[in-house]
Amino acid sequence: MEKEIQEEEKLFYRMQKDDWNAFAYFFDSYAEQLYHYALGFVRYREEAEDIVQKAFLQMWTNRKKMVYIGPVYAYLCRSVKNSCINYHLRKKVEERYRQEMLMTEADEEDNFEELYARLQAVMDKLPPKCREIFILGCVESMSYKEIAEVLDVSPQTVAYRIQQALKLLRVSLKD
Repeated sequence: MEKEIQEEEKLFYRMQKDDWNAFAYFFDSYAEQLYHYALGFVRYREEAEDIVQKAFLQMWTNRKKMVYIGPVYAYLCRSVKNSCINYHLRKKVEERYRQEMLMTEADEEDNFEELYARLQAVMDKLPPKCREIFILGCVESMSYKEIAEVLDVSPQTVAYRIQQALKLLRVSLKD
């Protein structure tokens, strides 16, 4: 056992000196075990593979900063376990966000439906010509001049009718 630890420590120091073969030894020795370990946490093959790959990538990227304090497998297990925990936390946050968005969308839809019904009720109270002018101007985005030509009225009449409609809307929908 002591000899194995010494051999691993030598491989670790070789890896720190950019020895790809030493790193490959760790990957070949531990990747499958770590994959099954991660799979037990996350239950999805692709996620487990990603987590293990990221653990090895992190080890290779940070190899020069690392200090050998014990078996590399223990370091990798800790890294994989932390990533699995982060995965579950991220999934919980995503689910909570999704639920909040669904509730918000439902609330917004309800608010929209209520506002639309109130707007429709106010529109029904407008005199027919006033309603027609308002719809052409504010809904169809026609200019006062275009509305005046279509309805054969003056642009001042169009402006007055739209002002009347907006005033009624403001009063009726103020809350």
